[in-house]
Amino acid sequence: MIRIIIFIITLSFVLNADVISFYKDTIKTLSYDKTYSLYEQSNKLSQEGVFYSRYANFSFNASYGDTKAKTLSDPFHTTDISLHDNIDIFGKKSYQISSLALDAKAQKSLLNIQKEQLFNSLVDMIAFYYVAKEKRLLNVKLYNEQKMIYNKLHKLQLQGSLSNLDLLRFKNTLTALQTKLLNQKNEIQKMKNQLNLYAPNEKIPYLESKLRYSKNDFLSKNPYATLNKIEADKLLVQAKSFHDNYLPELTVGVAYQDINDPTSYGNNYNFTIGIHMPLNSGDFKEDEALKVNALSKRNKAIEYKLQRKNEYIKRFQDYKSALEQLKVLNSNLTDYKKSEKTIKAAFLKQYVDFNTYLQVLIQALDVKEQIIDLKYQADTQATILNNISSGVVYE
Repeated sequence: MIRIIIFIITLSFVLNADVISFYKDTIKTLSYDKTYSLYEQSNKLSQEGVFYSRYANFSFNASYGDTKAKTLSDPFHTTDISLHDNIDIFGKKSYQISSLALDAKAQKSLLNIQKEQLFNSLVDMIAFYYVAKEKRLLNVKLYNEQKMIYNKLHKLQLQGSLSNLDLLRFKNTLTALQTKLLNQKNEIQKMKNQLNLYAPNEKIPYLESKLRYSKNDFLSKNPYATLNKIEADKLLVQAKSFHDNYLPELTVGVAYQDINDPTSYGNNYNFTIGIHMPLNSGDFKEDEALKVNALSKRNKAIEYKLQRKNEYIKRFQDYKSALEQLKVLNSNLTDYKKSEKTIKAAFLKQYVDFNTYLQVLIQALDVKEQIIDLKYQADTQATILNNISSGVVYE
């Protein structure tokens, strides 16, 4: 009774552990969002820098000279000071802001891809953990049952009803099973420690078992296709920069010259305004080349959509197949349990030999392990499909 109460309490803690909470704690541990936040802050500062440089691109020049002439008794000096500003009145540099904004979106899409891959890996790790744990429970139960049978066989051997060789074979098999249990225990602990490294503040959660979203919900979330579109848009922005390179820039400036030459008209003041217009014929070809490259990128969108559809088909079929096989195996599980019980009684009465007994036990164990594998195959696919479809993985 006490064991049942402890199991119920433990189960309640695990059920309260949520896959997404576990995943979010992992994201926090790996600093994914913090790293992106710092990048985003840097990107915004770069955009502001480009914006201000369109109107405040100043240059300051100053020079001093000393001149001595034969016809003048004393040398004279000249001091020149000028201030110029190149003003992007037609927005030639605006493409840099657009490019930086697209860089931020691309980085966000890369982060979403990274998050999706991490989530899928975590779900697989959790499934492997529980599969190993439940299979070990099967083996523990089997070991305890066989140990009891061994004690009965030992009595039969003492009575002379069983040979020493048969008892030794049974004991060797029991020892092999005990070794397997120790190995499984260590593997389970290793997996638990690895999962705790990712999410030290969370219990290892159970996976979801029911599909809650449609195919279209899943297909609407495609960070690979989104990234491809952004990369195509970046190429178009670069093409526009070559196209707009012909636009002029306005140059304005003021200058002052201090001169003490007695033969001159004194100090000079100067205001200048002008335009600078590059005339590079190669820019047109670069513009066209980048547009063609962008078109090629956009055509790859079909490939990414097909890949996403194929992924859904595989995951959904794995989920569906697992449920169908589980239905068949569970419906026949009672028969396997009956055969186990029958073969045990027959073996103890020596109606069947050790090999036949062992074969039936292994067959029954295989069926039970298949049920565990199929259960977590379905749960893995349901958990991944649900949380990608909802978009919570990318938040």
